[in-house]
Amino acid sequence: MDQIKNRVIAVILGVALAYASIAIAGIGAAVAIPAHILKPVAQVSSLLAFMLVDLFTIAVPLAAAFFVVAFASKLVIRKPDFTFYALLLAPLVLLQLYFVAQSQPQMLFNIVTTLPRYLLLAVCFYFLVRSSKQANA
Repeated sequence: MDQIKNRVIAVILGVALAYASIAIAGIGAAVAIPAHILKPVAQVSSLLAFMLVDLFTIAVPLAAAFFVVAFASKLVIRKPDFTFYALLLAPLVLLQLYFVAQSQPQMLFNIVTTLPRYLLLAVCFYFLVRSSKQANA
């Protein structure tokens, strides 16, 4: 019964995180980056410039929000495990992939541009799972 409660809490917190990610992405998209900062990178590759902007304006705040929710959930859940963190992250990743799938003509461009976002979330997930294994051992 305790595990079911933990799973339900993880899904509820994951949906709340996915909902908050809409605001985080909206605020990140509204940040104005001066052209003179991106010009040297854009001369090499415009795709790389878009990736860097996405990384700093959306991916880092999204990973920070994931960490905050994960550490706050440690106060409620005594021993979070791999499944707990996977259920916490799943609604967010599914929502982000839904947004990428909606951009049909430019789907490959959006996948490559948002790739650092998913990689950063995967690294955060890895460190949280690793730290919970060390705490449980």
